[in-house]
Amino acid sequence: MQSAIRLSVTDEISRALSQAKKLYPTLSDPEILKLGLSKIVRESYGENRVSGEREEIRRSSAYSVGEDYLNDPAEDLYTSDMGKKVQFS
Repeated sequence: MQSAIRLSVTDEISRALSQAKKLYPTLSDPEILKLGLSKIVRESYGENRVSGEREEIRRSSAYSVGEDYLNDPAEDLYTSDMGKKVQFS
């Protein structure tokens, strides 16, 4: 059983759909509404949560190794000739 959203097309909604049709001329009104709802959900939950997680990781890293270490571009350079080579038999 599919859920349905019932929406009365007011003047405001009609204007919004008209504007969206200019950006997405091949989409139908229901598709435009789905696109808008998915954008709202993504902005409200997805990106904010990921951004918060990144910030938490950054704070933890700064606490662990120090802010100076994290901001030093020389520490970002790792090459295959760094370190001691080991051989497993």
